[in-house]
Amino acid sequence: MANSGHASPHVSQRRLGRAVLFLQQQASMITDNVVRADIGTLLLAGAAMELASRLKGLRRIDSAELVRQFARQSGVPEIQLVGQILPALKRADVLDYALDSDGNLTHVEEFVGVTGSIIAQTFRVLDTLGPRNEELALLHSIEIASWAPLTKTQHLDQIVRRGLTEAEAESGFKYSVAVAINRRINSTELNEQVVFNPHVWGTGQVQIASFLRDLPPNERDALLGICEVSTKRPGTTLERVGGNSAIVSSARKVGLIQAATVKSSAGGTNLSQTYVFSPLIQTDDDQATTTEALHLRKLFLAHILFGQEKAQLGLGRITDPVAIVRKLLNTGSIGPATNIRTDYHMLEAHGVVRVEESAGGRAFLKLIKEDIVRDGLDWLNASLGNFPGGSADVPKLEHVPGIFIHPERDRSMLPDDAASHEIVSSAVLELRKEAQRAVRHQSPFGR
Repeated sequence: MANSGHASPHVSQRRLGRAVLFLQQQASMITDNVVRADIGTLLLAGAAMELASRLKGLRRIDSAELVRQFARQSGVPEIQLVGQILPALKRADVLDYALDSDGNLTHVEEFVGVTGSIIAQTFRVLDTLGPRNEELALLHSIEIASWAPLTKTQHLDQIVRRGLTEAEAESGFKYSVAVAINRRINSTELNEQVVFNPHVWGTGQVQIASFLRDLPPNERDALLGICEVSTKRPGTTLERVGGNSAIVSSARKVGLIQAATVKSSAGGTNLSQTYVFSPLIQTDDDQATTTEALHLRKLFLAHILFGQEKAQLGLGRITDPVAIVRKLLNTGSIGPATNIRTDYHMLEAHGVVRVEESAGGRAFLKLIKEDIVRDGLDWLNASLGNFPGGSADVPKLEHVPGIFIHPERDRSMLPDDAASHEIVSSAVLELRKEAQRAVRHQSPFGR
C-alpha cells in the first residue's frame, strides 16, 4: 500500500480503517454504477466488516443459515459470502470457517474485536484485498478531510505526500465528492474551494464549544446551544433542541450534530422520532473495540428512547428505560414476553441482542454485544438526566420500530438552505484557520 506520510504505520492504518467504515455508511447511497465498480474493493472491505460487526459476540456459529441471514442484512449475496467475504476475513484473522466436501459452509468462529479493534481489523481486511492506488487515494481524501478543512490545493498535496501520484490524488478526490462524503465550499478570501467532510467535527482537534464561543455573535448564538445540548444529552429529541429549524438542519447537513431517526409503520401509524448526537463521540474510537462509525450505540439508544417517547400509556410504554437496560446487562436476559418476538428485529439483525422463543408465543431478549449495551446505558443516563430507576418491567412497544435512518442518510435527505449554509460555512472556514497549526506541526498530516 502507499504510505501515509510521516504518521506512524499504526496510526495511519487506524485512519484508513475508519475511512473504509465511513465509506461503508455511504454505500447504499452510491448509485452511479461506474463509481461503484471503480471503488469495488473498498465497498467489499466495508461489507465484510459490516458483516463481521454483526457476528461479533456470537463466538462459534454452527448455523450456516444464521450466517447467511446476517450476510443478507449486510447486502452480501451467498456467492460473494463464500467466494470473497469469508476468505478475506479469514486471511485478516477476523474469523475462521469451514466448508464441507461440497463447498457448503458448516460453521464460523468469529474473533471480531479480539485480534484487534474493529478499525484495526478493517485495515487488515483492506490490505488482504489489495486496493488500487486510486482507491487508496479516496480513503486518504476522506481521512484528510475528516481532520481539517483545507484548500483543494493543500488537500491534494497531502494525498500526494502519502506516496501517491498527482493523477491518483485527483482521482481519489473526485471519488470522495462523487460519493458525497467530502464537501466543498468557496472561500472568497482564499479564492479557492475549501474541502472538508462532516466527520471533521468529531476529531477532537478543537473543542467545539470553545471554538464556537470565539465566533462572531450571530454564528455563535445560532450554533453553540445546539452543539452543547447534543453533547450533554446524547439522544435528545430534535424537538427539544429548539432553535431555528433551518440552522439546525444545516448543522445536521455538515455534521456539527448527528441525527438518527427511528420510524414505525405498524398499524399504519407511521410514527417517527429523530434523536441528535454530538460528533465528539467518535474521539474515543481508537480505544473502543466497536467503532461508533457503525452507529450501533445510536441504534440501541434510539430503540429504547422510542419505546418511552412514542408508545401510549396503558398500552406498553417503557416507563423506566434505565432499569430495563440495567437488568439486561446484569442478568443477560429479559423476559419472557410476547412482544419480544417482534419488537427488536433491527437490533437482532445487527447482532446486538438475540431473541429466543419460549412456550406460549413468548420470548426472551438475550444480550450479545455487551459493550454496545453498556455504553448505551451511559448515554441513556446522560440523555435522561440520570434520574433514579424504578420498575424493571420488560419493555412493550406499542409502535414497533421498523426503520432506522443513520446520520449519513439523514444528511443526504436534507436540502441546502442558503442562509443557514452561510452561517455553517463561516464556521468551517474559521475551523480551517484553527487547523493550520496542526498542519504545520505534522499532526495529523505529517509535515
